Amino acid sequence: MSKVSSGSFSPIEFASSTSAWMLPSSAEMAQCDAETISEGITAIELMERAGGAVVDQIIKLTKVATKQQVLVLCGPGNNGGDGLVVARHLAQRGVSVTALVAGAERYSAECMEQLKSFPKVVTVEPVAPALLAACASAQAICEEELAALFSSATVVVDALLGTGQRAILGAGISKLVRRVVQERSERGDLAVVALDIPTGIDCNTGAVTTPHITADLTVCIELIKRGLLQFPARAACGRIVVAAIGITVQENIEFCAIHDSTLPKLSPRKSDAHKGDFGRVLVLGGSVSMPGAPILAALGALRSGAGLVSLVTKGSWRGALAPLECINELLPGEGAFMCQDDVARTLELAASNDVVVLGPGLGMAQETGQFVAAVIAGLTTLGKPVVIDADALNHIAQQGIKLADLRAIITPHPAEAGRLLGQTTAAVQSNRFAAVRELSQHYGCAVLLKGAGTLLYAEGKGALVPRGTPYLAVAGSGDVLSGVIAACMVRTTTLFGAAALGAYIHAVSGEAASQLSAGPILASEIASAVPSIIGALER
Repeated sequence: MSKVSSGSFSPIEFASSTSAWMLPSSAEMAQCDAETISEGITAIELMERAGGAVVDQIIKLTKVATKQQVLVLCGPGNNGGDGLVVARHLAQRGVSVTALVAGAERYSAECMEQLKSFPKVVTVEPVAPALLAACASAQAICEEELAALFSSATVVVDALLGTGQRAILGAGISKLVRRVVQERSERGDLAVVALDIPTGIDCNTGAVTTPHITADLTVCIELIKRGLLQFPARAACGRIVVAAIGITVQENIEFCAIHDSTLPKLSPRKSDAHKGDFGRVLVLGGSVSMPGAPILAALGALRSGAGLVSLVTKGSWRGALAPLECINELLPGEGAFMCQDDVARTLELAASNDVVVLGPGLGMAQETGQFVAAVIAGLTTLGKPVVIDADALNHIAQQGIKLADLRAIITPHPAEAGRLLGQTTAAVQSNRFAAVRELSQHYGCAVLLKGAGTLLYAEGKGALVPRGTPYLAVAGSGDVLSGVIAACMVRTTTLFGAAALGAYIHAVSGEAASQLSAGPILASEIASAVPSIIGALER
């Protein structure tokens, strides 16, 4: 096992195999299961392996398992079948365990097979006919007996619903979920273990139902389903452990998780290196009211090892001090913001630089919108790669500017993404995977969708950064990120690779800065933590 220490986010433990970093949707996971079964491993054998893997984690969690009272909640599908295997294996180890099966109109064939193998199950009154058909010994319990079962349990295993669960829970399942929620709120000694996915979570989007189960530990079978690493679902998963059971992993899974072992390699600097080897970055941003934003972007690029960083500015934009190491390119005039008159000089400067950052602090003046449109057209002609952030994105959305022929990485936060797509922020957040894909397809560029569980997308492939801390949500954090990505563009061959490197470095730097401060951080402190993260990646 390799552990991801993900700052203030719940810890994640991945199996060491490369496939563990894939993040399938429910449909993609079903394809993996089908492929495995077509190779000769039966669904029942997979069920046995899954249940056994979960039992191992329960034993680790509870330390002395034979002293525990375990209640396994089993649904009507294959997730419930896995739960019955867990109950049987625990019983064989001498653990006091009860299998409570939810009533349903039908049960999956594999679940029915497991019901036949389990000597005794209980269910809430009345007994469903389909359950009696599978398990004639099923016993119905009344409300008082149900309450007693929950109050005596020290561990609850949630095997109610798996990856196929829908947005609305059935009445029987909902009743059991509410009981778990109530018991957790009243007791501090109850441990909840979710089998593959907590009930009430959409594993495709990360949305949750009301009610839903919040687990202390989620044991994901073979792979983490992608929605579990988006909020609010991630908060319901507790510690996440991946248990490999030999499922064949398809190569065409759309999203993967970013980890230092899967990032593009950063070669150590040669002994005879010079600053020209690490690129020239030009930052185009700022206005009289927001002079600091482009300075933070410049600082991010400098701290990320860019050889030379130039900042385009005007003499009237006072109030923030640029790093001493930054070259100030002074535009003529004393205007309060960038305008059409500044286009020729900025494109002249862009021609002599390797990467451009466009957007931080530009403001939303109409004249600035004209400047943004003209600069994007010019950068397209020059063939210069560009990181586009902040107000430049808002001008693109406002004017419908096309980016298809530009080598660009856009880095919207959810509100900016909504403007670019003509959606509300809430719509973007309800399905961030769909939003980042649609942004990339619509604008023809690489996209980094900011937020907890940052997402990337380019050329039909997506990625998620499972690192970070809530303290990254601070003014100027995104500006630093744009500078970090710009420096990474010089050292990688693809836009996707640069975005992945930049997002990972930024997230882990935020963790390091917040650990040093023991609390809130400034954007400049994120930048200050970047060199040690890059140094570690180079080594």
